Amino acid sequence: MARANIDKAPYVRGLDEYPSEWREDFQQLSNLILDLAARYGANILVRIYDPRSLQGLVKSVRYGVRRYPTFIVDGREKVVGLDIAALERLIRSRGASEQVEARV
Repeated sequence: MARANIDKAPYVRGLDEYPSEWREDFQQLSNLILDLAARYGANILVRIYDPRSLQGLVKSVRYGVRRYPTFIVDGREKVVGLDIAALERLIRSRGASEQVEARV
């Protein structure tokens, strides 16, 4: 089981193959999403799209996303990068019951 990495969570498997900066960014993004889910619970919906997928590509073109991660709040406002304070302000200004889409 250890050789197959079954003892690790699915999102952790294979991370060792990436550069340390990417792993750190992934960990920051994961922590941010988990923190939002913990604080807002059912009042927030987080959707994650891979820009390499067809759906992610369509969403990226639709919203004019050129850098990742980008958070789209309520289908209108964007926060580029892991600017937690800006994302928090935007969510609060929308009443914390809006959809947040993340393209990573």
